[in-house]
Amino acid sequence: MIRALIYALISIVAISFLRMVIGIIGKGFSDLMKEETEASRPQQASSTSKPPPTRGELKACHTCGTYVVASTALTASSKGETLYYCSKECKAKNAAA
Repeated sequence: MIRALIYALISIVAISFLRMVIGIIGKGFSDLMKEETEASRPQQASSTSKPPPTRGELKACHTCGTYVVASTALTASSKGETLYYCSKECKAKNAAA
């Protein structure tokens, strides 16, 4: 009876060790493949690869009401007031009106 428990305990330890080794090897191959795919991608211009900022003060577009981050919004001054726009089209629509 005790011999069976010892064999079971040794089996559990051996299986756990094998799972750990296989996991380490798998992670190594995964990291290796990730590096190869990143190296094979063509380099994009740095301005297009940056995501737009997600933090900062939000301002409503003067034309359509869409909220944009103040640091990236297009601006114009009118009567001492700063107007914010989400796009060139909105700025052009307001200028035409």
